[in-house]
Amino acid sequence: MSSFWTSSEKIPISQTKVSIPAQHGLEYSAGQKCEFHLPAGVGFFQPKESYLNLTCQIEKSTVGDPTRLQLDGETGLQVLIKDVRIYSGGAGRQLLEEYQNYNTLVALKYDYETNDTLRAKRGLTEGATVFSAETRSTTGMPQGQQQNLTQNPYFKPLPKSASFSSAWDNSSFLEVKGLVPLQTGIFQNDKIFPIGMTEGLVVEIVFEDARRVFRTLDQTSKSRHLAANPFFMSTNGSNAAPDSPAAASIFSDFYVRRDNCQGWSSDISAFPFVVGEEIRFINASTGVDNPSTASGSSVAAPKVARIEYIAGTSNAIKVTLSGSYKPTNIVNQEHVMYSRAVISAATYSPTYKISNAEFVLQQVTMPAGYTSKLASMMKSGGAMNYDFTSATNYKISQLASERVANLRLPLTQSRAKSILCIPTDASASSTKELLQATDTYITDFDLESTSASRAWNANHSQRTGLVGCSDHLTSYQLFYDGALNPSRKVSCAKISSKKSIDQQPLIELEKALVMGGMKPFSMLAFRNNFCIGRPLSLQNGVYDARGKDFALQLEYQETTAPSINKLWNCWCVHLRRISISGASISLQI
Repeated sequence: MSSFWTSSEKIPISQTKVSIPAQHGLEYSAGQKCEFHLPAGVGFFQPKESYLNLTCQIEKSTVGDPTRLQLDGETGLQVLIKDVRIYSGGAGRQLLEEYQNYNTLVALKYDYETNDTLRAKRGLTEGATVFSAETRSTTGMPQGQQQNLTQNPYFKPLPKSASFSSAWDNSSFLEVKGLVPLQTGIFQNDKIFPIGMTEGLVVEIVFEDARRVFRTLDQTSKSRHLAANPFFMSTNGSNAAPDSPAAASIFSDFYVRRDNCQGWSSDISAFPFVVGEEIRFINASTGVDNPSTASGSSVAAPKVARIEYIAGTSNAIKVTLSGSYKPTNIVNQEHVMYSRAVISAATYSPTYKISNAEFVLQQVTMPAGYTSKLASMMKSGGAMNYDFTSATNYKISQLASERVANLRLPLTQSRAKSILCIPTDASASSTKELLQATDTYITDFDLESTSASRAWNANHSQRTGLVGCSDHLTSYQLFYDGALNPSRKVSCAKISSKKSIDQQPLIELEKALVMGGMKPFSMLAFRNNFCIGRPLSLQNGVYDARGKDFALQLEYQETTAPSINKLWNCWCVHLRRISISGASISLQI
């Protein structure tokens, strides 16, 4: 029999959209489960053109000052999905696919299978945020997905006006509507799916903990790139002779430079801080904090009360505080503002809610004679096989104290294609800790030296637990089928030190991504999202991994010891087959 999904110009095919609402509930929150029962009556559908349709609303923490929040810039709404399970329908429901920690695999794919075109598309459809030249750093910070102020889908921009003094509240956050394509084997397959023969499908989605999904703006963070924050200019507003406040002086008004695009010709729309947000100053070069001493007429926690464009100060924005600031020392063009909204709060727990969740299937209508012929063949003992590329996650814990580790991978796939191992931070961090990123690992530069210039470019990860961290890994090898692969240790020392590049692990990763069905248009995320990859076959081939005693051997022999407990998300990408014969459905892995 020829494949039923093979197109032919002799067979008229039409396509229509079918929307299936979530099975239970109108709204969902973090940690809850959502089910979609996709009906057998659809007959056939195009998986890759089908998607999850939902609306997401961020709500600020009930404790602490306001600040701008968004979801993960690269993955957007995908970060909300923790686990995905897909079952066949009917009474004999069978598990066809399972993705535990689904968003770690999506983050890997979106970080490497990316370019400006794909980022823009994901920004339009999936709630990702895109780099904006309007709010870029002009003082040395690289492009980022969490710098967009004027076109961010998660919150209202400040008005294009000369001043603003309204308080920030939940009405400032926007409802984000997204069309989210599930990155699973079935729903990323090019072949038409015979849902009528599987008695429908049940798609089960578990939403992620709130603490892992939120991000603050780079321009307000103390622990990201300080070069992106507004630079202190003066207290007098003079362009010709800007002043720096003397030690122990008290002020409630000050001006910041606009060289980081924190304002335009005559408005304040690109200023990153909001009214009611607690602020403080920090030396961008040394990382030395400069708190208000809270004596005299000053207050310990001054907050933004008003933001103004002042005609004649073409290089500055005026900020008025709700109280007075008494610094130890603030130097013009050396100190920057940062937000204390999250840091000062005892707890900080923003939430999100999902509404209007529905699954949209692109139904394919086949000619009646074609479907009846297929049904007749199935009744007479014929079988139909449906192959697709899937992935299985093996989660393995590793303590930070382990300098040498041997992680066993109990692979059971008969048609494996590649292995992708992502060492995520297993720390039980709170939402507050993840948002302020003070104690998370450094992705771009190593701050363990006391060099004053390091603080300028420090980039602590806000994606800890979602992406991989090399954590001073020296080398790795895989052991399987009685041999070490590759035959020599793969060095990662330069990547781990963040001072240079090791080429071999990147080459191995590129091959593994390609074999896993991903197109690595960019390899620039190798530090921000570290991954060990190993292809198990060449071209379109497969490898029988059953009984091959797989293990990942790791060495941390650098002078600097590893610092985090890790949860390795080890994904085995492989071919699966759904076999349908009469009323029987079987799965081959």
